[in-house]
Amino acid sequence: MKIKVDDQLIEKLQRLALVEINDNEKEIIKNDISKILEFFNKINELNLENVDPLFHPIPQGKLRKDEIKTPLDRDSALQNVKRKENGYIIGPSTVE
Repeated sequence: MKIKVDDQLIEKLQRLALVEINDNEKEIIKNDISKILEFFNKINELNLENVDPLFHPIPQGKLRKDEIKTPLDRDSALQNVKRKENGYIIGPSTVE
């Protein structure tokens, strides 16, 4: 499937990401997305029929063991929080 990287696509991505992009940035982003898609097209050209899928990028021996630890109590967890009320963290408003 060929994706057309044009101003319409960039404007759609801008709306979805809720960001403002100026004209200079749009050209840079179009160029970057085109390069990324070219890279994936090159991968699609490879014969990967006999290649086993990679399920985890880190060898399993490198992961830490799960250990049961005592969780933080509420007072310790809220100790360095700037805004708190009734034992809860007060975050910035996301709705106008």
